[in-house]
Amino acid sequence: MKGLFFPATMQMEFRTIPDPAPAAGEVVVDVKAASLCGSDLHNLHSAHPNESVVMGHEGAGVVSAVGSGVTGVRVGDRVALYHVIGCGRCQNCMSGYMQFCTEDRRARAGAAHGVFADKVLVREANCLPLPQEVSFAVGAFIGCFAGTSYSALKKLQLNGENTVAVFGLGPVGLAGVAYAHALGATVIGIDGIAERLSLGKTMGCDAVVNFRKEDVVERLKQLTDGRGPDRVYESSGSLVAQKQALEAAAVHGQICMVGFNGPMSQKADSAPSLYAAIGKELTLFGSSIMPRQDHFAILDLIRKKHVDLEAMITHRFPFDQIQEAIRLFDTGKTGKIVIDF
Repeated sequence: MKGLFFPATMQMEFRTIPDPAPAAGEVVVDVKAASLCGSDLHNLHSAHPNESVVMGHEGAGVVSAVGSGVTGVRVGDRVALYHVIGCGRCQNCMSGYMQFCTEDRRARAGAAHGVFADKVLVREANCLPLPQEVSFAVGAFIGCFAGTSYSALKKLQLNGENTVAVFGLGPVGLAGVAYAHALGATVIGIDGIAERLSLGKTMGCDAVVNFRKEDVVERLKQLTDGRGPDRVYESSGSLVAQKQALEAAAVHGQICMVGFNGPMSQKADSAPSLYAAIGKELTLFGSSIMPRQDHFAILDLIRKKHVDLEAMITHRFPFDQIQEAIRLFDTGKTGKIVIDF
């Protein structure tokens, strides 16, 4: 079969590798759709990429083979792929939080082959049931960024009385916009890229703020009668955005931060002070990868509230054009890019 590797910084190449064969407890999935994630770009830009594994971690497909002892999935099942691999034995894994595995935490496209290939070998525990009415693309989303976003938004317990500011309108932020809108909240999106601001409106923003042209804190207060948003979802990873989130939030506001400091971060002296959190008695949440058990709740929300996660897709490419797709995604001027197999 064919798989995509990153042999060196900013280099991509297809390689022919053997078809996987499942051992006990393992499953082979024929990949039907994969999507591009910012983490893929981090690997591409890395000074020391892992050149020995297939890249990509957002995927969904159809089970084509199962190993001995597999009872939860069968050949022909449609599945989304949960990309974190845990030991299954430690306290966190046994509690359903394998993303916090303390014994053998790994990630697809890190320590195991990823989904930018015709087939992928996974553990049975990493197969999430995908109903017929949910597309493979959305399945790929749920297994990573759309699940991460749901887990974060759940902590904020949104309803129609809330106004939520979403910092960063990349895929993680856009999924948050869609969920917040579906839950009835008033949504304000903040970004500096025109294409993303436009997508924010498509996904459910009631207003958007361009941080390159406006004073974000002042504009957020203007849009909330001087109070500031009572809920904030920070997905950009920018130190400046984190500082603005604390400054703009209303008294007794709640802030959930899911963005790690990365390329969007600015000068170190822009790091946020917690004075505002103390003075306004804010509640701060950190949120990471979704727990696997959120999968069914996400499906319920998508179906009951008619959440159209595919609306953030701006480009689709066949697998043999994935290198072109990744170069386009690297410009930062796209929504979600899906690879169809």
